[in-house]
Amino acid sequence: MSTSRSLLAFLLQAGASAPAILVLASSSQAHAQSSEALPPIEVGPQRAATGETRSTDPSAQSYVREQAQSTLKLAAPIHDVPLSVQFVMRRVIEERQALTVRQAIETVSGVESSNAFPGSLAFRIRGFIDAGASLRDGFRETSNQQDVQGIDHIEVLKGPASVLYGGSVASGGIVNIVTKTPLDANFLHVDIASGSYGLVRPTFDLNRDLMGDHSLLVRLDGAIDRSHTIKQFGEQENVFLNPSILWRATEQDQLLLRGQWFNSGFSYGAYQAPLAQQTLALPLSFSYMDPNQSQSHKDAERVSLEWTHRFDSGVKLRVGMNVSDVNYSLGTDRFSRLTVAANGYTLSRSVQSGPAWVQDYDWQNELSGTFTTGPLQHDWLVGGEAYWSLNHTIGYAVTVPTLNLLYPVYDVAIGAPKLSSNTRSRVSDFSGYVQDFVTLAPHWRLLAGLRYDSITTSSLNPLSLTPWSINRAQKFSPRFGLTFEPIPETAFFFNWSNSFVPTTSVTSSGSPLPPSASQQWEVGVKQKAFDDRVQATLALYQLTRTNVPTTDPTNTAYSVASGLQRSRGIELDVAGEIAPGWNIVLSYAHTLAKVLQDNRLPVGDLLAGVPRHSGNLWTTYEFQPDSPLHGFGLGAGLRAETQREAALPNTFLLPGYVRLDASAWYRFDVASQPFKLQVNFQNMTNRQIYDTDGANTLRPMQPFTAIAKLSTEF
Repeated sequence: MSTSRSLLAFLLQAGASAPAILVLASSSQAHAQSSEALPPIEVGPQRAATGETRSTDPSAQSYVREQAQSTLKLAAPIHDVPLSVQFVMRRVIEERQALTVRQAIETVSGVESSNAFPGSLAFRIRGFIDAGASLRDGFRETSNQQDVQGIDHIEVLKGPASVLYGGSVASGGIVNIVTKTPLDANFLHVDIASGSYGLVRPTFDLNRDLMGDHSLLVRLDGAIDRSHTIKQFGEQENVFLNPSILWRATEQDQLLLRGQWFNSGFSYGAYQAPLAQQTLALPLSFSYMDPNQSQSHKDAERVSLEWTHRFDSGVKLRVGMNVSDVNYSLGTDRFSRLTVAANGYTLSRSVQSGPAWVQDYDWQNELSGTFTTGPLQHDWLVGGEAYWSLNHTIGYAVTVPTLNLLYPVYDVAIGAPKLSSNTRSRVSDFSGYVQDFVTLAPHWRLLAGLRYDSITTSSLNPLSLTPWSINRAQKFSPRFGLTFEPIPETAFFFNWSNSFVPTTSVTSSGSPLPPSASQQWEVGVKQKAFDDRVQATLALYQLTRTNVPTTDPTNTAYSVASGLQRSRGIELDVAGEIAPGWNIVLSYAHTLAKVLQDNRLPVGDLLAGVPRHSGNLWTTYEFQPDSPLHGFGLGAGLRAETQREAALPNTFLLPGYVRLDASAWYRFDVASQPFKLQVNFQNMTNRQIYDTDGANTLRPMQPFTAIAKLSTEF
């Protein structure tokens, strides 16, 4: 904790030397600003009694958002767009005290993290798992970890990511993590959280207007996170920094520089359990690791630069570049497979350790604007993108003695590592796209777009003594949508899209798999209510995907292509303020995802980890100024899933569950300094919950957890 204390002391000293702006801790979301906003946004927090703040930025206090960076890359209201788009706002993340992206994303229907590891950016969307389903500030990358401290908000665009993100991304949808950027204000927000499993988590958020005229702004936020895992012999320590600089060079030019550094030491095996029925009978805390297994480490850096210029004609030019570099050192605690013998209690443990390097380069160039043709208004976008990804992994097989599940013996001898794999993969994607959002009439809007991708994927396994295996694909990805608004509060929409997702997965022979193609149609309705303070979306969709990469049942280190899979469902999302101080987020998904055609997998089997019914409810109430309880706030939540298949091919079911969460906070002043004390209880009934990767291991979810946080701002 010495590092944490010294860091906090430094920040407090820095904050004291700047103009004091007294803002409540929970109002750090009042300083949230979307990275897509080009015109200056004046954000001037105004303090009221008992530490309460109100901001001129409506997204700071709202559960809803009017526009999304990832949807059209145009300034169009989400209500008018014929696509299913949802948000996770900063305020919701803080009130739920979500410490991982997985916890934060739960409020969106049909979407969840597909990896139990904290901070993971791999997602299961509408039944499909896509390794590339995540974006960071609109850029593609595979660094695959994000601390929630650096998140402004999360955008979820459901369905094939054609046109804007056609190749190398996702079929079920995309999740865009929008990080914090500088604001027109001076503030220093600090807090410290402590809780179950030895959690100690200090965070800070520092923003400065260096010139005093909003022309040069800087922001630095970060976190230190130390805790034990829910299983014995596991622990983690993360250090996260998220700096950014905004320079408004002229009235027409803006330059935004972002950086991010994430250093993590973690116990990989603490998030793995045998993919077997016997696991469900054991305590969630049962450890399949041995204390002699070494820990894993990760060091991730990224830098992005965006320049925007507005011409006098109203046309906007955007040039963006992003580079990320990730270095893994996977320890001997990383299980490639956990297998229970026929006797039901002898566990064989296979380990795959070793280093891995991943690099991503993304370069985007776009022009956008508006013109009219007769009575029609066209909001248009033309762009080009170049993307490269490099991956090099070296694997070492390590022998770990078997474990008796009935009478476990730990502190055993671990075998010497032996080289088992050495793979390299590369992806290059050169694309161009065009999009037109047309206002046909006051009640009708048309969305049409087309993207062309030329993608090359290649792989090499030096151990197989074969040359580079290269696969090239060129494809058009179209998207079409229509919106009808009979009244301003109601919008009916329809969309159809088609895209393809190349893969670097290889077969046991070393050949890359063919690209996966996906197609979706969707109909739905969007509704505003309570004076537009509440937004609701109801959608019905069918999504099909071919050549889906699936773990090879005969050799789990490699993949095979599944023939045809289909997901059908209904999704409902509601968010907003239904009365003064009373906010709600409600979501529900009915999903049926199964195999339709295949030569290896049983036709009719359901996709692993996908519940038929799932839902989430989170609601809060903060007592208003006219109440004697002003300063207090309460929150309660519910998460439920029906049973789901543990593996594909189907073998056994994971039980359904209902999880209960709660929150309470109090805002108060000490010598005119505002504070907020918040307490959260997660999984209050201590339900034993597992997710699955569908092929190798189960993933234990967090049991009962209590977290207390004290916050203040200068």
